[in-house]
Amino acid sequence: ASLLTAATIALPALGQSGSVVDIMEQSIRTSPSVFTAEADLDRASATASRIASGPYEFEVNASGGQRRMDNPLASESRYTEWAAGVSRTIRLPGKKRIDQDLARIETDLAGSTLDQALHLERQEFAMLWSEWRSADLLRETSSVQAEEALRIAELEQVAVDKGAERQIRADQLAAAAALLQLQADQDRSAAEVARAALTSRYPDIAFPARPIPLELGDSAIAGLLDASIERMPAWRNSQLVAEQARLQAQRARLEKTPDPTLGLEFTNEFGGAETSIMARVTIPIGGSTRRAYAREMSASAAVADLHRVRVERDFYQAIESARQSLSASTSLHQKALETASASANILAKIRKGYELGEITVTEFLTARRSQIAAERTVAEQRGKLESDLLNLIALTGGQINE
Repeated sequence: ASLLTAATIALPALGQSGSVVDIMEQSIRTSPSVFTAEADLDRASATASRIASGPYEFEVNASGGQRRMDNPLASESRYTEWAAGVSRTIRLPGKKRIDQDLARIETDLAGSTLDQALHLERQEFAMLWSEWRSADLLRETSSVQAEEALRIAELEQVAVDKGAERQIRADQLAAAAALLQLQADQDRSAAEVARAALTSRYPDIAFPARPIPLELGDSAIAGLLDASIERMPAWRNSQLVAEQARLQAQRARLEKTPDPTLGLEFTNEFGGAETSIMARVTIPIGGSTRRAYAREMSASAAVADLHRVRVERDFYQAIESARQSLSASTSLHQKALETASASANILAKIRKGYELGEITVTEFLTARRSQIAAERTVAEQRGKLESDLLNLIALTGGQINE
């Protein structure tokens, strides 16, 4: 509850709700990895049809020829003969049910793979956007600081020109303003580089000139903090892979009992003097290969289940780390705001003393540097807070419930 309250306080209404999330969802849909996963849905559908049908089709065979007999007593020495047959391997009932389940898993896995591709792309977007947002916050802060320092230096120079102040004081303030301008230029360059990294990954998206602040209400944050792992694509994917391996192991065990092949064969011999209809049943004997395959699939199922447990634990860890990071950044951002406010009050008093000649320029610049550092810390912590929020949104599926 304390985290929820603090996060709500730390995120005042700065922009249109959900705008960053909307941009994220639009951007990730243009990723090549997502296109690949979407294209794989057609492959999965065809594979599922193949698995469900199986190699259980009718087979037709036919043969014909002539027979010659060297028998002077026979009325004819040449006879036309032919034979034809039809057969089909019969899938045992238990195998058919498992094949249908495996076909379903195949399409579910393709959908899960698409969700996983979107999930990974959300994390990539969150990282690139957060870098841009953090750099832009510092750029904005340093630009304001540089403008303020330049204004103070210019006013001091005016006082010097009027003979009211010493040149050394104006020079010190001008030097401080130049350093702040350099910092502002560096921050602007960093923001441009961060934006270029984002736009180069998603060239089809028209990004705004500046990043939009991330705004979340208390209900949305509560939903993120209470998100269930069952919603996570990685968890769902590992569940499906484990289920697929389990079904494949069951199918392999059933395969130790081979499917019979039933057929009918029609023959015509001696020019039709002799005809027959024969029923045929074929059952493979021996089964060392099938038994080895069953053991192999059982071992694979055990490995897949262990992988599922590992993925589940890894995701629990990732979610918990993200929540703890959000809690810490929320607290630090609030403290940074309080520190900056206190520093601003102190600087206001020192500035009055400086204007009255009671404070030296060195003391004034020291107080200014403290205030500048406090303001930059606020910008850094604000960027970290929004980054942690966006990361948690990406981890939990990109859905915000207001």
